[in-house]
Amino acid sequence: MSLSKNNMMEGENVICEAKFHYMIYWLPILLTLLAVALPFIPIGENTLKYRLIFSGIFLVLAFLWYIVINNGKKFVLTNKRIILKTGIIMRNSKELMLRKCESINVQQSILGRILNYGDVIVSTGEEKDVFKYIWGPMSFSTKINEQIDKISTSTNIEANN
Repeated sequence: MSLSKNNMMEGENVICEAKFHYMIYWLPILLTLLAVALPFIPIGENTLKYRLIFSGIFLVLAFLWYIVINNGKKFVLTNKRIILKTGIIMRNSKELMLRKCESINVQQSILGRILNYGDVIVSTGEEKDVFKYIWGPMSFSTKINEQIDKISTSTNIEANN
């Protein structure tokens, strides 16, 4: 997995890494299609130069939007915590200990239900962290719940001994 051993706690294993659904890229795809189609749209005789310029601008915007959306995001579930990392040049990392998670919610639109993507919202007492455009949000939330259950079960066994 993409998480290095230096960043992991003792006894910690990576369970899964959430995958982005391709719908996260709908705007860059739309801009690219517009950039490709624009030179072929007949809008007057002397406008080809301007249409090519606008096509180039749309392609640059699509590329920049893709970089902003992707932004080096990683959502990793381990057996002890959930790690959210963003950023390519500057790194922002947020870690949620699974033993402190109180609820996990999944939000899906109608299109999200059809195409199997949605948002997974993990909340602790004070914070809510949103994993947007996750491929298979129900299975990702199930994996989180399984890890929380394993932690609470092992804690209860240790308390009884």
